[in-house]
Amino acid sequence: MADRLNFDPRNIPPPDFSSNTYATIRRALIADADSPGITTEAEAQQLLRDQWEEENGTLRAQYETQLEEDQAIAEARIEEAANEQRIKDAERKAREDELAKKAEGKRTPLYSFKQGVGVGHIRQQIHPYAKKLMTARKYVPLWYFLPEATAEAKERNREAIDNNRFQIAMDETDSSNSALTLVGSHTVRASPNAVPDSRLSWDQVMRAKSSFLNALSYGDFTNDFVKMFAGFYTGMDMHPELREEHGDKVLALYHAEMRRAWYEGFEQREPFDLAVFSEDTLEKCRIEIRRQNNEKAIKGEYSLLPYET
Repeated sequence: MADRLNFDPRNIPPPDFSSNTYATIRRALIADADSPGITTEAEAQQLLRDQWEEENGTLRAQYETQLEEDQAIAEARIEEAANEQRIKDAERKAREDELAKKAEGKRTPLYSFKQGVGVGHIRQQIHPYAKKLMTARKYVPLWYFLPEATAEAKERNREAIDNNRFQIAMDETDSSNSALTLVGSHTVRASPNAVPDSRLSWDQVMRAKSSFLNALSYGDFTNDFVKMFAGFYTGMDMHPELREEHGDKVLALYHAEMRRAWYEGFEQREPFDLAVFSEDTLEKCRIEIRRQNNEKAIKGEYSLLPYET
C-alpha cells in the first residue's frame, strides 16, 4: 500500500525547467549518449516537463483514490452512526411503548354508566385489614371501626390508587392452615396503631359499634346474626351496671371478653347467642376491674411514701 499523501499534488505548480536551476541537468541530457533525441535546450526542457507531469499525474491519481477511499469511509461511518441511531431510537420507542402499556394497565378502565342514575347509598369505608377479616367472618379488634381507623383507611385507599404494590404475606384468615400468598400490600397489613378490645374505653366501644354492625354485611351475615350483635350492644348500653362506680370499665371489659369468646366459638362451629347476657362473665369482669383499681391504689400509696435516707 502506497504511503498516504498529506498534501494535494494538484496544487503543486510545475517547475520552470528553463531557469538556471536546471541548466546543468539540461546540458547533461544533451550530452548523454543514452538520450539521442535530446539535442537542444528546448528538447531537454520538454523532457524534464514530461517527466514531472508523469510523476505528478501518478501522485494525482493516488490522491484521487485516497479521496475516494476517505469519502467511502466517511459515508460508511455516517451510515453506521445512522444505523446505531436507528437501533437506539427503536429501543427507546420499544421502552416507551412498554412503559405506556404498563401505565395503561394501571389505569382504571372506563366502565359504562347510565345517565341520570345516581347512587342511593354510599357504603361505609372501613380499614382494608378489617374489611378483609369481616369478609372472611373472622374476629377483628373493634378499634378498626373507630374514626381514627377510618381516617387511616382513607390513607390506605389513596395508597392503593397511587401505587400498585404487591408483597408476600401470611394469610391470617385461616389460623389452622396458614399459608404465604401474593397480595396487594395495602389490603393485608394490620395497623400498627390498633389496640385490643380489652384496652378500649366504654366510650370507644359505643362509638365503634355502629360501624361494626354495618360492616357485618361484608361477611353476608344473615339478619339473625345482625340482630344478635345489635342486641349484644343494646343490652350492654341499657344494663344497670353502667350506673355503678367503674361500671363503664366493667362493661368495656365484658364486651372484650364476650366478643372474643363468641368468635372463638364461631370458629369451632359452636356459636352462642351473644345477646343473652352472661352474669357469670360480668361478675368476673367486676372482680378484674376491682383488682386493677386496688393495684393502682397500692402503687399510688407507695409513690407518696417519703424517700428513705
